[in-house]
Amino acid sequence: MKKINEHFVCVSCKKDVQPALKTCRNHCPHCFTSLHVDGDVPGDRDTTCQGTMYPTAYELRNGKIKILFTCIKCTKKHWNKSIPDDDISSIDGYIKQYKKHIPLDS
Repeated sequence: MKKINEHFVCVSCKKDVQPALKTCRNHCPHCFTSLHVDGDVPGDRDTTCQGTMYPTAYELRNGKIKILFTCIKCTKKHWNKSIPDDDISSIDGYIKQYKKHIPLDS
């Protein structure tokens, strides 16, 4: 399966986001916004949804930070690994800020 790891401009903060070094990046490391472009495999770009995804929770699992993203268009939830250049110290504020965008039934 082909995985795509490409540069993008964040739909939320408009910052230029470079590809990750060892994995496929799918969220902005600055504001944690993402687009729902991947299906079940990171980097597969196998969905047509294209909705905005926001972080709704995070937790430490097996020594690594995992972030739960929720799509505001189709309400799909997806856990994603944090990578070293994520500004994880600001995620609590972003989760609170984005709460108003998340559908109530998700």
